[in-house]
Amino acid sequence: METHFWMTTDSVRADLQQTQANHGGNNVVFFDSGPGKLLHSLIYFLACPVMMLVAISTNLINVTVFLRAGLNDGMTITFLGLAVSDLLYNVFYCMGRLLNAVHSVFGSRPYLNTFHLSYIFAKHGRMWFNVSVLLTVYAAIQKTACIAIPLTFRSFFTRRKSAITVIAIYLAVVTYFLPFLTLDQLQPYMERGTNRTRLGYSLRNRNMAGKIQDFVTYANRIILPYVSQGIVVICVIVITFKLRSAAETRRKMTSTNNDCDTDLNDETVGSVGDEKGKKNAESGRTNNSGSGVLSLRELRVIRSVNILCAIFIAGTTPQTIIGAFNLAFPEFGDFGAYYSVYTFTQAFQQLMEITSTAVNILVYYHFNSKYRRTFEAIFKRNIEDTNSKSETQTS
Repeated sequence: METHFWMTTDSVRADLQQTQANHGGNNVVFFDSGPGKLLHSLIYFLACPVMMLVAISTNLINVTVFLRAGLNDGMTITFLGLAVSDLLYNVFYCMGRLLNAVHSVFGSRPYLNTFHLSYIFAKHGRMWFNVSVLLTVYAAIQKTACIAIPLTFRSFFTRRKSAITVIAIYLAVVTYFLPFLTLDQLQPYMERGTNRTRLGYSLRNRNMAGKIQDFVTYANRIILPYVSQGIVVICVIVITFKLRSAAETRRKMTSTNNDCDTDLNDETVGSVGDEKGKKNAESGRTNNSGSGVLSLRELRVIRSVNILCAIFIAGTTPQTIIGAFNLAFPEFGDFGAYYSVYTFTQAFQQLMEITSTAVNILVYYHFNSKYRRTFEAIFKRNIEDTNSKSETQTS
C-alpha cells in the first residue's frame, strides 16, 4: 500500500516546539530572540532574493556573451556550462523563495500549498548547484594539468572533449538526482486546524524516500563539498605556484627578447581584420606550445580560473563547516536542540553560495578581453539602437 508523508507546517511547528521543550531550550539566546529572528528573516527573505536576481541577470549576460563570442575552445565551453547551471540554480531557488514568502511572509493560504511547492523547487535548485560544483572542479583540473604538465595535456583538453565532458556532467547529476526527484508528488490532504482540503507535497514511499533522502543529504553535505573543495584547494596551490614561476620566466625572456610578447591579451588578435595581429598570435601560440612556455593569453585564462576557484572555496566553505558540525553534533539540525542556530547558518550559507554564482561576470570581464569586447559590443549596440529610436521619435 502506498505510504504518504505530509509536510504540513503545523506538524513541523509542533515538532520544533516539542524538541525545544525536550532539550530544555538549549538554543543560543540571540538566535532564538527577536533580533536574531529578524536578522535571519533579513538574510533569508531580503538579501538572498536580491542576490538571486543579481545572479540571474549576470548569468543571463554571461550566457549571451559566450554564445555571441563563439565556442572556439574548451574553456569557453566550460564557462558557458557553468553560467547555465548557475542560472538554473538561481531561477529554481528564486521561485522556491517566492513561493515560501507567499506562505511565510504574506500569510496566504491558497488551495495549492506554496510552502510545500517551494521545497520541490529547492531540490531542483540544489541539483543545478551540484552541476556548478563539478564544472568548477573540472575547470580547475583542466587548467592545473595544462600548467603543471603542459606538453602532455595542452592538446588533450580539446574543444570536443570539453563539450562531451560538460554534457556528461549534466547527465550524471540529473541521473543521480532522478530517484530523489521522482519520489515527489502533489496530492490533496486535510489541513490540521482548518479542516479544509489543500493540495500539498507528499512522498510516494516514505521508507524508500527516507533512505534515498538520507543518502542524497549525506552526499550533498559531506562527500561532494569536502571532495570538491579538497581538489580545488590543491589545484589553487599548484596554479599559484606555477603562475609565479611562469611570470618569472616571462620576465627573463622579455629582458632578453622584446619580441616574446607578441600575444598580449586574451586573444592576441587586435581588431577584426588585423591580419598582422593574427599572424603574430599564431606564431606566438606555436612557439609557446613547442617550448612549454605559457603565453600571456594562457596566463590570463589560468588566473581567471584561479580566482573562480577562490570564489568557489569562499562560497562552499560554510556548507562544509555546517556539514561537519551536523555530522559531529546531530542536535545541530532542523529538529535538533540547536535548530535556530542551524537555520541561521543555513541562511548565511545560501547567501554565500548565491553570491559566488553572481560575481563570476567580474572575473570574465577583467581577464578575458574577448568576453569584454563582445560584452561592450552588445551593450553599445543596444544603447545606439535606443538612442536612434528616441531621436526618430523626437524628430
